[in-house]
Amino acid sequence: MLRRVILVVIVLGFLSPFAYAENPIVAVSRSKAKADLKASLMETYGSSYSTIEMLLNAGMEDYDKLCEIPSSSVNDKILKELFDTYYPSFSTICMLFKANKESFNKLQSN
Repeated sequence: MLRRVILVVIVLGFLSPFAYAENPIVAVSRSKAKADLKASLMETYGSSYSTIEMLLNAGMEDYDKLCEIPSSSVNDKILKELFDTYYPSFSTICMLFKANKESFNKLQSN
């Protein structure tokens, strides 16, 4: 039994660097994303409730757009870097993803 466990650990250890990454936005449930964004906005904007509501709605619309981005090595790499830096600001992630992807596509065509 111990030999099987060790073998599984060794095999998984070798495979993990080759595992395909996925869109990191999809890994966060919509309810958690909304709660995290709301908490962040409340901390930033205090009692400006209309601003919080407007930004929360816009942020969740952008969350939905980000979840629809097809998984690819380029998309996932861009999203992972933005997610690690800007979460839970989905509007910022969405805007920067579009700009980065556009620049990537231009660089590939040159």
